[in-house]
Amino acid sequence: MKPVLHFLLFSALLFLAACSATKSYTKKANKMAEAGLHDEASTLYMQALGHDRTNIDARIGLKKSGQLALNNYLDRFYRAHGQQQYKESVYAYRKAESFYNDLTAFNIELEFPPYYKQSYEEDLEVYLKQLYDEGTALLQTQRFKESESRFREITNLRPGYRDVGNLKKMSVIIPAYESGRQSFETGSYRKAYGHFDEVFKLDPQYKDVAELRRVSKERATLTIAVMPFENSNAYSFSTNITSFIVSDLARANNEFIVLVDREHTEKIIREQKLSLQFDENGKTALRAGELMGARMLLTGRVLDMGIQNPNMRSQEKTGYESYQEKVYNTEKKRMENVTRYRKVMYTEFQGSSAVRLKIQYQLISAETGTILVSDVFEGSESDEVRYISYDGNARNLFAGTWRSRNEPHPSDRVFTSFSQKQEVDQMLRGKRDFRPMNDMLVELQSGLSNRVANQILQYEMQRGQ
Repeated sequence: MKPVLHFLLFSALLFLAACSATKSYTKKANKMAEAGLHDEASTLYMQALGHDRTNIDARIGLKKSGQLALNNYLDRFYRAHGQQQYKESVYAYRKAESFYNDLTAFNIELEFPPYYKQSYEEDLEVYLKQLYDEGTALLQTQRFKESESRFREITNLRPGYRDVGNLKKMSVIIPAYESGRQSFETGSYRKAYGHFDEVFKLDPQYKDVAELRRVSKERATLTIAVMPFENSNAYSFSTNITSFIVSDLARANNEFIVLVDREHTEKIIREQKLSLQFDENGKTALRAGELMGARMLLTGRVLDMGIQNPNMRSQEKTGYESYQEKVYNTEKKRMENVTRYRKVMYTEFQGSSAVRLKIQYQLISAETGTILVSDVFEGSESDEVRYISYDGNARNLFAGTWRSRNEPHPSDRVFTSFSQKQEVDQMLRGKRDFRPMNDMLVELQSGLSNRVANQILQYEMQRGQ
């Protein structure tokens, strides 16, 4: 029964809110109408009807103000028509027609004489021809953005007009193709591909765009061999940051980055006995890139690694355990429960562990030996354990201080505030085990590799700007 009552109450509240809103909009609309602002009044009347279509006052007001507002739109159209201002005429009529359709959606009937439509069609034909002639002239003088703007406006006013679709397309294709050729000739293949791809999507048969697009893509693609990172740390924990970098780059799905198969990379390193020492001057990259079929090599090394193994400290703490004791109340003449506190000891455990890692990497051109990107990243992961162990009734444990377990002292204190009790309860529920060191190292390597991968991706994308 309760859900039904809740639904009825909710429905009633919605109804009251709708009534309040529709009355408010109607009141505002009436003031606008009195001031002769019939366009604004019509908008408010429509908002009122949006909340309540049965609002009679709003319907009457909308019909009156709507007709007056429509007449104003049509007057503007007719003045522009008479003065042969074709653009103003076309858009004034379309505004009037749009307004008329908005009111029709509320079943409001307005007078819209059909002869206006004939005058509009005449002006539209003249204006479309003006736009077409302007767009064609602009296209011939290679003012492509302006010509494309004219053709786009024609398409919005009358889709399928003459050969505007093709001319509009050429306004985009010609400058994009020329920009692509310029970028191609200066060796900016990534940028060139973007222009040629734009042309290809509009017209794959345009000139030699298909071949230029293919060659640009081929030359813009970075074929990267990710070399194993040099690591001479003295810890037994292994670092495998190379795998994380490969995964991050592959997950990016960047069409301009191709990774050399890792097994193929390691096989060549073994067979050719390539030095894995950090390549300060890029000499190794020239030979390795040729052997691996890579245009770029990513090399790196672990500069520093520190591990703080889990350490746990314990401390005996003074506290209190509450209990209930029945005491006779002489005033009320009845037995009552009174909270008492007995002195207890509990153990607080606290410890931490941490791992830090610092790496350096280089992205080297295997064609020139040039170091294209290089950086140093460092990070750390840590964990903390803090909890209370108590053998008594943990639910009734309170923190506190006392000097003697058996004798009272004026300095004895029980910490009974909500926040103090909450802290004790949280520590009683606190975790007791450290995160495995390998798990923290994996998370740390993942974060550092992500920074390396993002920097490489940023370098790749900047080539197309």
